[in-house]
Amino acid sequence: MRQTKIIATIGPASDTDQEIDALIAAGVDVFRINFSHGTRESQKRMYDRIRASAARADRLIAVMQDLAGPKIRTGRLAGPKPILLEQGTAFRISIGDFAGNVERVSTTFAGLATVKVGAKLMLDDGRIELRVEEVDGTDIVTKVVQGGPLGEHKGINAPGVLFPESALTEKDVDDLKFGMNLGVDFSAVSFVQTSEDLRRARKVVGHSVALVAKIERPQAVEVFPDILDEADAIMVARGDLGLEIPLEHVPRVQKELTRQARAVGIPVIIATQVLDTMRFERRPTRAEVNDAANSVYDGVDAIMLAGETAVGAFPALAVETLDSVIRDAESVPLATQPPPSTMGRHHGRALCEAAVSLASAFKASVIVAVTRHGATALQLAALRPSVPIYAVTDDDAVARRLALSWGVSSTTVATSGLETASIQQTLLQRKTLAQGDFVIFVRVHSDPTLADGNFLQLRQLPATPTNK
Repeated sequence: MRQTKIIATIGPASDTDQEIDALIAAGVDVFRINFSHGTRESQKRMYDRIRASAARADRLIAVMQDLAGPKIRTGRLAGPKPILLEQGTAFRISIGDFAGNVERVSTTFAGLATVKVGAKLMLDDGRIELRVEEVDGTDIVTKVVQGGPLGEHKGINAPGVLFPESALTEKDVDDLKFGMNLGVDFSAVSFVQTSEDLRRARKVVGHSVALVAKIERPQAVEVFPDILDEADAIMVARGDLGLEIPLEHVPRVQKELTRQARAVGIPVIIATQVLDTMRFERRPTRAEVNDAANSVYDGVDAIMLAGETAVGAFPALAVETLDSVIRDAESVPLATQPPPSTMGRHHGRALCEAAVSLASAFKASVIVAVTRHGATALQLAALRPSVPIYAVTDDDAVARRLALSWGVSSTTVATSGLETASIQQTLLQRKTLAQGDFVIFVRVHSDPTLADGNFLQLRQLPATPTNK
């Protein structure tokens, strides 16, 4: 079983029943719908297709909506598109909403006018670099340091420029409500700056949707422990982050954020340009393969593909390739474990640690987490046991959310089937377990005084008798 999960983004290259079926067959655990693009109709169509395909494959597949956030973008263009910015020429960005040209474009983000003279602006994911020469009211006069073609509505990264008080825009709030009504499992909050951004999102969706904090701004890195207190998962979104902090800092920051998230049992996702070459080539570069493998060695919960599956020429092949890279990397035991943490320092953590120790001592086939809300499975996953974790729950939504967590496979049963004997029979029928296997059963309840709320059991399933 592959322990590190794969997230794939749906886009024009994969928005068909056939392609989604192929992506699931290739190994996708979670699908991402990017709410920076599309309409309500197209987003619902993608959601419905994913659910229908998961049902055909008899798989528990999670769906993540990715909110647009307050990204700074250029405006629309007049005449032929794209325009070509040449190195050394003057270029003006003005606050407003008008059709731009090769000399001047608009942006609706008024805060950009606070940028300082000498600052660097990166356009279109860093493909174009500008240096600020003058700021005159609502006009930013720049010099093109690195030119190239510029289309409409392209991102502007302005390190040091603060976003509005909240990273949650009015559009994001509407999208959160829409996603919640659809039934998405995760909502990724873009450009988080403080833990308050997540609290605002939580007021909209409550706990019906798990919140993923996207770390893309240096302000978020500075207050990362506070963000961990509010997030259900973390995404290290290296694209915008690598344009907001010095590029050479990105590997170190990625490792440190991963370490901190693992230490408190929060799932962590690595994203952006993982196998970027596979947008147009059948093979990734060796550097890309090495990058993905190193994320596995760091113990991340999931790796996300974006353009590779959304607009690339080989969506399913990209997933198959990442699956192979992960499986080979997982053949090497994790070299380091997260430091001791206060995460769950109560009877539940102790029960989970004991379950992992028993599984190792008896060479158990699986650890079965009996869980109503997923917390037991999450604590087990944080311990990174050497055997698979099977989460058994009576809630489909909980089971799907656990699709993001390292090493966890989920099974749903009726509430009446949450007793150990019933679970054992169910897993045998589904061929999750085999006769003669050693199995660890663990269940945690917040109240340690409940007689049957907390338990840890070691069982060996009876061997099939032989005919004499």
